[in-house]
Amino acid sequence: MNKPESRLNRNPIVWSVVSLCACLSVVVLTGCGGSAPPTPPPQTQTTNAAPATPTAQVAQSTQTQAPKTAEKKDDRKMLDGIPYDVWFENPLAVAGNNQAVTPVSLPGNTVAASPTTPAPAGEMKTPAAQSTTPAPAGGIDWKTLMPMPVLEAQVKDIRNRLTKNMQSVGTYNTTYLEIPTFTSTLAALAGIVAEHPDDIAWKKNAKQLRDLAAKISAEPLMRGAKSYRDIQVPYEQIIVILNGSLPAGLSDAPEKKSLSEVASMGDLMKRSDIAYKWLKSNVGSADALKAEKEKVIEETHLLATVAKIITTKGYGYDDDKGFLGHANPMSEACLKMVEAAKNDNYPQFDEGLTRVYKACTECHSEFKE
Repeated sequence: MNKPESRLNRNPIVWSVVSLCACLSVVVLTGCGGSAPPTPPPQTQTTNAAPATPTAQVAQSTQTQAPKTAEKKDDRKMLDGIPYDVWFENPLAVAGNNQAVTPVSLPGNTVAASPTTPAPAGEMKTPAAQSTTPAPAGGIDWKTLMPMPVLEAQVKDIRNRLTKNMQSVGTYNTTYLEIPTFTSTLAALAGIVAEHPDDIAWKKNAKQLRDLAAKISAEPLMRGAKSYRDIQVPYEQIIVILNGSLPAGLSDAPEKKSLSEVASMGDLMKRSDIAYKWLKSNVGSADALKAEKEKVIEETHLLATVAKIITTKGYGYDDDKGFLGHANPMSEACLKMVEAAKNDNYPQFDEGLTRVYKACTECHSEFKE
């Protein structure tokens, strides 16, 4: 008996379709090269997070590598990539990071701080290009650097401070560390008065005032009644001279002394630090400049004067071109800041303050001791 034919065998068209489908299935499952099926793509969650990770890693790498490069170039002790400052007491961390400093205890400082941005390194001009104030023949132009009304205001401020310091042993004990900074400044100002063309009530006794102030700063002060009594007499004699009289029994003093003999560089730098920090903290806007104009002018004149004092004979840098190349531009920048303050020109004042910062940091890096 013949077997019945299936429908597939009886229909050639159906057989062809079935054969074609089988071939297509083999191609799809094996691929062109017979390799395994491709790996599924990463999950969407991983793909979206990928771009952020490399960016963070690059930033972190840059941040950690920069200080290492700076340390290889210079063996000095560094703070935020800047050498420690020997004049200012750690002002570089403030100025270098553009952070506001704590307001300094000077009369009338009530304005909040506003940080400024230092100028590019190449912006500082040479001393010859910046110099605008010629010195008089045979000496320093103290009248321009420290006008007599400004000098008188500075001396008055020192007198008020000493009066508070010397009220009692208790007030002395809490403030004795600051006294030499201001008595050294007073000694320097009294020394300037002797060469200043203008007059002041106590000018004829300036040499005695100079030496009395220097006497207080000569020896390290200590806590306690003994140290307080040691400076009480010269302090009282200073007050008598500032009142216009000469204390009875006070011995005569030499007509001239170098400023380095009566005012240490370290104490003068501390006073400059106070002035700079006060300006940085309290003059952060045009309105602040107007509100504090008188005090701004006084403190800026003081900065200009100290920068010039330390270039005189006795401090060891009067013939050092490198040192003078920093100190003289700083003094000139301060005088330009004075003019800016008088004209309510805050951008120019702020630019000058940046130049002062640059002059100080560059000089400290080179002349660190």
